[in-house]
Amino acid sequence: MIIGILIILLVGTLFAAPYLFEDQIKAKIAKAINNKVDAKVTFADADLSLIKNFPNANVTVEKLLIINKAPFEGDTLVSLGELNLKMSIKELFKGKEETMNIDGITSKNGLINIIFNKEGIGNYDIALKDDKTAADGKKSPLSLKIQEYKIENFKFKYFDEKSKIKMLIDSINHEGTGDFAAQKLDLATKSKAKIVLSMDKVNYMKNVSITLDAILGIDLKNGKYTFKKNKALINQLPLEFDGFIQMVDGGQEYDLTFKTPTSSFKNFLGIIPAAYASSLKNVKTTGDFTVAGFAKGLYSDTTVPKFNVEIASNNASFQ
Repeated sequence: MIIGILIILLVGTLFAAPYLFEDQIKAKIAKAINNKVDAKVTFADADLSLIKNFPNANVTVEKLLIINKAPFEGDTLVSLGELNLKMSIKELFKGKEETMNIDGITSKNGLINIIFNKEGIGNYDIALKDDKTAADGKKSPLSLKIQEYKIENFKFKYFDEKSKIKMLIDSINHEGTGDFAAQKLDLATKSKAKIVLSMDKVNYMKNVSITLDAILGIDLKNGKYTFKKNKALINQLPLEFDGFIQMVDGGQEYDLTFKTPTSSFKNFLGIIPAAYASSLKNVKTTGDFTVAGFAKGLYSDTTVPKFNVEIASNNASFQ
């Protein structure tokens, strides 16, 4: 009898608690965002569930929008159909001024829209400067100690008004696991997407399918991201990457190389779009076909990395 009453009380608490903490969660989310960005941020609703990820709590933010101010007045920088934050239930019992730790993030149906105007100014630079945020000495009410994250059905748009470069990465599905509470970590990732790339009305890539399974070595203190074990496919062309990208004063330092893991001429067939490749599965090939290249140097306002791509074929044939 007592056990039955306890179970009823527990279940009742799990359903009732979200209503008790919902306003507190909404206030912390709004405060955390507004303390960090110089943009218009809105969201339709924020719901708390103790059932969805039990024994963890789950906060769902619906229809989150980040809208730029001048000089990109009214442009959408970020749009998220759904954002889910996973945390320990004990985080709900912290005071209004205490930091709430977030363990996991998932999001669906999102858009990230990056624009550079003719003066070279990017619309993504919306973080409030230190002198604006340090004045009141307040800590952020949210803290990220992420162990895992996942995004589904995202779009990434890029447009440079000066160079006329347009890029769309569509149907992005990406996930990663790693301990972001550590200064150094290995991040295991899986990614799928399609790319469209053009420059001044000339189309260079159209709906090119890419996949990447990679372990990235991340050094948060030094802003360094190193390719470890990885496997990529561009259409069906296999590639492997080595090297690193590092955030430095004035830009990003690149030291990357890539190559096909084998020299088989079947690598060439991998370039053919998947829609036309179904009849090529039983094609017999001989000879070699390799792709290799590098990108090395500083990317900044005045410099770009040196890069090279080599494609070679030798005694090749197919039947």
